[in-house]
Amino acid sequence: MVNPSLVIGPGINPYATSESYNIVKQLGDGTMKMGAPNLEIGVVDVRDLAEAHFQAGFRPAAEGRHIVSAETSSILELGQLLRKRFGAAYPFPKKPLPKTLLWLVGPLVGFQRKMIQRNLGYPWKADHSKSVQALGVEYRPVEQSIADFFQQMINHDIVKPF
Repeated sequence: MVNPSLVIGPGINPYATSESYNIVKQLGDGTMKMGAPNLEIGVVDVRDLAEAHFQAGFRPAAEGRHIVSAETSSILELGQLLRKRFGAAYPFPKKPLPKTLLWLVGPLVGFQRKMIQRNLGYPWKADHSKSVQALGVEYRPVEQSIADFFQQMINHDIVKPF
Protein backbone atom coordinates (compact mmCIF):
# COMPACT_ATOMS: atom_id res chain seq x y z
CA MET A 1 0.00 0.00 0.00
CA VAL A 2 1.33 3.41 -0.99
CA ASN A 3 0.51 6.31 1.36
CA PRO A 4 1.43 9.67 -0.21
CA SER A 5 1.68 13.08 1.39
CA LEU A 6 0.63 16.26 -0.47
CA VAL A 7 1.14 15.51 -4.17
CA ILE A 8 2.57 18.30 -6.33
CA GLY A 9 4.17 18.47 -9.75
CA PRO A 10 2.99 18.71 -13.33
CA GLY A 11 0.17 16.38 -14.18
CA ILE A 12 -1.25 14.89 -17.35
CA ASN A 13 -4.22 17.25 -17.16
CA PRO A 14 -3.10 20.82 -16.38
CA TYR A 15 -6.70 21.75 -15.43
CA ALA A 16 -7.17 18.97 -12.89
CA THR A 17 -8.77 19.74 -9.58
CA SER A 18 -7.22 18.66 -6.31
CA GLU A 19 -6.29 20.26 -3.03
CA SER A 20 -2.63 20.46 -4.03
CA TYR A 21 -3.66 22.18 -7.28
CA ASN A 22 -5.74 24.67 -5.26
CA ILE A 23 -2.90 25.38 -2.81
CA VAL A 24 -0.30 26.03 -5.51
CA LYS A 25 -2.72 28.12 -7.57
CA GLN A 26 -3.59 30.22 -4.50
CA LEU A 27 0.11 30.73 -3.76
CA GLY A 28 0.52 32.46 -7.11
CA ASP A 29 -2.84 34.07 -7.90
CA GLY A 30 -2.86 36.50 -4.97
CA THR A 31 -5.22 34.59 -2.69
CA MET A 32 -2.42 34.17 -0.13
CA LYS A 33 -0.58 37.44 -0.74
CA MET A 34 -1.33 38.60 2.82
CA GLY A 35 0.29 35.46 4.22
CA ALA A 36 0.15 31.69 4.29
CA PRO A 37 -0.69 29.24 7.06
CA ASN A 38 2.24 27.99 9.12
CA LEU A 39 1.16 24.46 8.32
CA GLU A 40 3.88 21.87 7.82
CA ILE A 41 3.07 19.09 5.42
CA GLY A 42 4.87 16.31 3.63
CA VAL A 43 5.31 16.86 -0.08
CA VAL A 44 5.94 14.41 -2.93
CA ASP A 45 6.22 14.84 -6.68
CA VAL A 46 3.45 13.19 -8.70
CA ARG A 47 6.08 11.53 -10.90
CA ASP A 48 7.77 9.97 -7.86
CA LEU A 49 4.38 8.82 -6.58
CA ALA A 50 3.64 7.17 -9.93
CA GLU A 51 6.99 5.38 -9.78
CA ALA A 52 6.25 4.22 -6.21
CA HIS A 53 2.88 2.80 -7.29
CA PHE A 54 4.50 1.00 -10.22
CA GLN A 55 7.27 -0.46 -8.06
CA ALA A 56 4.77 -1.48 -5.35
CA GLY A 57 2.96 -3.55 -7.93
CA PHE A 58 5.99 -5.36 -9.31
CA ARG A 59 8.62 -5.69 -6.57
CA PRO A 60 8.39 -8.79 -4.38
CA ALA A 61 9.94 -6.85 -1.45
CA ALA A 62 7.11 -4.30 -1.63
CA GLU A 63 4.79 -5.48 1.10
CA GLY A 64 2.95 -3.52 3.72
CA ARG A 65 2.61 0.24 3.86
CA HIS A 66 5.01 2.70 2.27
CA ILE A 67 5.06 6.38 3.18
CA VAL A 68 5.76 8.28 -0.03
CA SER A 69 6.90 11.77 0.93
CA ALA A 70 10.03 13.53 -0.29
CA GLU A 71 10.36 16.32 2.26
CA THR A 72 8.51 18.31 4.88
CA SER A 73 7.66 21.88 3.98
CA SER A 74 5.21 24.52 5.10
CA ILE A 75 2.80 26.21 2.75
CA LEU A 76 4.73 29.44 3.34
CA GLU A 77 8.00 27.70 2.41
CA LEU A 78 6.44 26.47 -0.84
CA GLY A 79 5.57 30.09 -1.63
CA GLN A 80 9.13 31.14 -0.83
CA LEU A 81 10.49 28.48 -3.19
CA LEU A 82 8.23 29.85 -5.94
CA ARG A 83 9.36 33.42 -5.22
CA LYS A 84 12.98 32.29 -5.47
CA ARG A 85 12.33 30.76 -8.90
CA PHE A 86 9.75 33.16 -10.41
CA GLY A 87 10.65 36.41 -8.65
CA ALA A 88 8.25 39.21 -7.85
CA ALA A 89 6.07 38.73 -10.95
CA TYR A 90 3.52 36.86 -8.84
CA PRO A 91 2.04 37.82 -5.45
CA PHE A 92 3.55 34.98 -3.42
CA PRO A 93 3.05 35.13 0.37
CA LYS A 94 5.90 36.63 2.38
CA LYS A 95 4.82 35.98 5.96
CA PRO A 96 2.90 33.44 8.04
CA LEU A 97 -0.68 34.16 9.01
CA PRO A 98 -1.28 34.25 12.77
CA LYS A 99 -2.93 31.12 14.15
CA THR A 100 -5.65 33.16 15.88
CA LEU A 101 -6.60 34.86 12.60
CA LEU A 102 -6.78 31.49 10.85
CA TRP A 103 -8.86 30.10 13.69
CA LEU A 104 -11.35 32.96 13.24
CA VAL A 105 -11.64 32.98 9.45
CA GLY A 106 -10.47 29.45 8.62
CA PRO A 107 -13.96 27.96 8.32
CA LEU A 108 -14.78 30.56 5.66
CA VAL A 109 -11.97 29.24 3.44
CA GLY A 110 -12.31 25.53 4.14
CA PHE A 111 -10.16 25.00 7.26
CA GLN A 112 -11.86 23.39 10.23
CA ARG A 113 -11.05 25.00 13.57
CA LYS A 114 -10.17 21.64 15.09
CA MET A 115 -7.61 21.04 12.32
CA ILE A 116 -6.13 24.52 12.82
CA GLN A 117 -5.86 24.06 16.57
CA ARG A 118 -4.21 20.64 16.29
CA ASN A 119 -1.86 21.20 13.34
CA LEU A 120 -0.74 24.80 12.85
CA GLY A 121 2.62 25.59 14.35
CA TYR A 122 3.57 21.97 14.96
CA PRO A 123 6.24 20.01 13.07
CA TRP A 124 5.19 17.27 10.66
CA LYS A 125 7.47 14.27 10.44
CA ALA A 126 7.35 11.09 8.41
CA ASP A 127 9.88 8.37 7.65
CA HIS A 128 10.07 7.47 3.98
CA SER A 129 13.01 5.08 4.34
CA LYS A 130 10.87 2.01 3.58
CA SER A 131 9.81 3.47 0.23
CA VAL A 132 13.45 4.19 -0.60
CA GLN A 133 14.67 0.73 0.39
CA ALA A 134 11.82 -1.53 -0.71
CA LEU A 135 10.54 0.43 -3.72
CA GLY A 136 13.77 2.10 -4.82
CA VAL A 137 12.15 5.54 -4.97
CA GLU A 138 14.58 8.40 -5.58
CA TYR A 139 12.79 11.59 -4.61
CA ARG A 140 13.06 14.80 -6.59
CA PRO A 141 13.77 17.98 -4.63
CA VAL A 142 10.57 19.79 -3.64
CA GLU A 143 12.00 22.96 -5.19
CA GLN A 144 11.99 21.27 -8.62
CA SER A 145 8.52 19.75 -8.14
CA ILE A 146 6.83 23.00 -7.09
CA ALA A 147 8.56 24.97 -9.87
CA ASP A 148 7.54 22.43 -12.53
CA PHE A 149 3.95 22.46 -11.23
CA PHE A 150 3.73 26.26 -11.22
CA GLN A 151 5.36 26.50 -14.66
CA GLN A 152 2.65 24.20 -16.01
CA MET A 153 0.04 26.58 -14.57
CA ILE A 154 1.79 29.53 -16.23
CA ASN A 155 2.00 27.70 -19.57
CA HIS A 156 -1.76 27.09 -19.52
CA ASP A 157 -2.73 30.62 -18.35
CA ILE A 158 -4.05 29.32 -15.02
CA VAL A 159 -1.97 31.90 -13.13
CA LYS A 160 -0.85 35.20 -14.62
CA PRO A 161 1.75 37.74 -13.51
CA PHE A 162 0.39 40.92 -11.99
